[in-house]
Amino acid sequence: MKNSLLIGLLFFLLLSCEKNTVEKDLIDGIWVESIHKMDTLVFDKHDPSFELKRGTELRNGYLLPKYSSGTYSYEMGNDSISLRWMLSSSYNSNDFYFKFDSENDEIVIGNFFVDSLNNDVILTFLRTN
Repeated sequence: MKNSLLIGLLFFLLLSCEKNTVEKDLIDGIWVESIHKMDTLVFDKHDPSFELKRGTELRNGYLLPKYSSGTYSYEMGNDSISLRWMLSSSYNSNDFYFKFDSENDEIVIGNFFVDSLNNDVILTFLRTN
């Protein structure tokens, strides 16, 4: 009985790992926001996080990355993505709408970083490579 349970658990773990690997392989690459083309997502299939590149701005005499730029850890759901900005002091993740369209090389994601937009706004990113 114990051997059957152990084999079942190992089989389940292998299936779970394979699903995550396929998802990360598919979104691996560089994605640019489709309208303003100023923000970029960089996914690496070997990393459980992605980088949001937003360019730089002059603040207090220093050229600094725009707010919310940086690394985000993520976990995929069926139609959502759970994100945590690594530069935040909070360990809490927030869920956002997420859809990956492999046929059109498109990621559709809820607004997680643009302060001037409502949180209900959906952003579209297109693959560049």
